[in-house]
Amino acid sequence: MNLFHLTGGPCAELVALGAARAEVRREITTIVAVGNHECGVVGPCGRDRQVLFDYYPGIMVLLPTAEGVRVAAIKTLMLFAAA
Repeated sequence: MNLFHLTGGPCAELVALGAARAEVRREITTIVAVGNHECGVVGPCGRDRQVLFDYYPGIMVLLPTAEGVRVAAIKTLMLFAAA
């Protein structure tokens, strides 16, 4: 669940991570956000990518591409973050 507001707000990925932690679910292997109104898969924003990289460095992320939905490791999306 996500709440949209003109000024922003929590992204679906961060809400999902918070809910998982609240339920003591620590192992998350894959994450995806899907937009409403037939938007389909939506890639994580920069803040989400950083949080995913920091807390779940082995997580896989589903992303929209010109060829369709693809899976990528968060380490690939944050290639130079730990350099």
